[in-house]
Amino acid sequence: MAIHPSAIIHPTATVDPTNEIGPAVQIGENCVLGPGNTLMQGAILGPNTVVGRGNVFHFYSVVGHDPQFLGFNPATKSGTVIGDENHFREFSQIHRGLKDGTNTVVGSRNFFMATSHVAHDCLIGNDNVLANYAGLAGHVSMGDRCFISTLVGVHQFCRIGSLAMIGGRTGIPKDVPPYMMMKHYGEVVGINTVGLRRAGVTAEARAALKNAYKKLFRTGMSLTEAVAAVRGEWAGREMPAELLHLLEFCTTKSKRGMSHGPRRGIGAGPRLDDEDDD
Repeated sequence: MAIHPSAIIHPTATVDPTNEIGPAVQIGENCVLGPGNTLMQGAILGPNTVVGRGNVFHFYSVVGHDPQFLGFNPATKSGTVIGDENHFREFSQIHRGLKDGTNTVVGSRNFFMATSHVAHDCLIGNDNVLANYAGLAGHVSMGDRCFISTLVGVHQFCRIGSLAMIGGRTGIPKDVPPYMMMKHYGEVVGINTVGLRRAGVTAEARAALKNAYKKLFRTGMSLTEAVAAVRGEWAGREMPAELLHLLEFCTTKSKRGMSHGPRRGIGAGPRLDDEDDD
């Protein structure tokens, strides 16, 4: 194990001998590090952080530190769980759980760009990207293969469905449905065609999602009515798995409610749902 002499490792931490630990790194109380991780200069792991294998913590990234919550007691027995092969770029931050026995959980192969922020008790899936200055408030859950652009802010308790893409400088006050693109003021503006293609989703399933998007977010029907209309169209036929997941996501009760479709007016932008999908 390569450990720089200026690194500070708490005596209760367990560190696999294949880790590389750079100068001024701090590893906190009861941390557990699996094999093959790299901690560059100034990286910090807070107490009770459990790390899998092959993660890279870049210069001055902070993972597992105390939540930004007034009155938080640093003696709280909460933690952070990190999967495999994630990248935490410079000054990115992942904060630990808020209450005893809670964890912030990050899956595998995620990419957190410089200065991105994940607050306490978030649940992050796999293969997601958070761009520079993107921020998730507490208790946000995110699926897989999402792209969160720069300067996006997500309200606490929001859900972000898999393969969603959120455009830059967008505020997200409500749930983001899977497979969709978000822009402007938290509006669903079309399906994430490029992301769906890259994920290997079939043309048939993409067409079904596009049609469902128009029903759910363009007709002016209530969400309940629109979901019923989509299901009626597929009566007697097997839905693509992606469409079934979209409808289940939209009908699951949540604290924040579902985002709405585009509203005409200043900043409404182009109708991305009218783009060709081949």
